[in-house]
Amino acid sequence: MGPHLVIAGMMGVGKTTTAAALGARLDLVHRESDADIEAVFGRTGQQIAVTDGVDALHDLEAAMLLGSLAHPEPLVISAAGWVVEHEPCRVALARRAFTVVLEVPIDALIERIASGSHRRAISREELIDIQGRRRGWYDEIADLVLDAREPTEHLVSRIVDAVGSLPSG
Repeated sequence: MGPHLVIAGMMGVGKTTTAAALGARLDLVHRESDADIEAVFGRTGQQIAVTDGVDALHDLEAAMLLGSLAHPEPLVISAAGWVVEHEPCRVALARRAFTVVLEVPIDALIERIASGSHRRAISREELIDIQGRRRGWYDEIADLVLDAREPTEHLVSRIVDAVGSLPSG
């Protein structure tokens, strides 16, 4: 069996959409921390962040990623955007996954975030700061970097082609 396939990137780049389509194409289970957290705890990540704090949410998101990466069978995983800041998550990604980082220019990212109801409000300045802080870590974990403005089917095909060219074993 091959490695886990992890879709990473900033909030709003389309990780969940791409990972779900990739899982369907490869007939692999798709894991997504927001859905997993809500299933286990009965609350959304946004609710947990409000009641318990952002650090509590981040702890759960890290635990969900690390738990998924420990699964014996390959999974397609949508990683929470911030986990790249957490060293144990970066180490696990390097050891146990083929990681695809999705990117979009800042203006497209702002539009995508504004159109979603499950994401927190964030200013342009904060988003630029976060993106700048994470850039080196995304580069560190990326096996493949793709422009998420491409159609989902194209992204999935490019990932499948890249994974198909990996040595087996």
